[in-house]
Amino acid sequence: MLIQTLKSLFHRDLKKLRDEIALYRLEENIWIVENSISNSAGNLCLHLIGNLQTYIGAEIGKTGYHLGQINYYRRLLDQC
Repeated sequence: MLIQTLKSLFHRDLKKLRDEIALYRLEENIWIVENSISNSAGNLCLHLIGNLQTYIGAEIGKTGYHLGQINYYRRLLDQC
């Protein structure tokens, strides 16, 4: 029951993240930092996805994931 609930929440939230990132008309704009914002949307997204892969995937899910894998951010976003 808990696992299904967590899966549902992660799926919902990652889909929302993907939808928010898709609102940027130009992909390069996700890296822009403006005014009092200290991190770009792209940077925050990379950190979030990396943390999910490391702590949820590798530690809890035993996926075998390790930092440094090629294109792991894009693969996870594409799965949503």
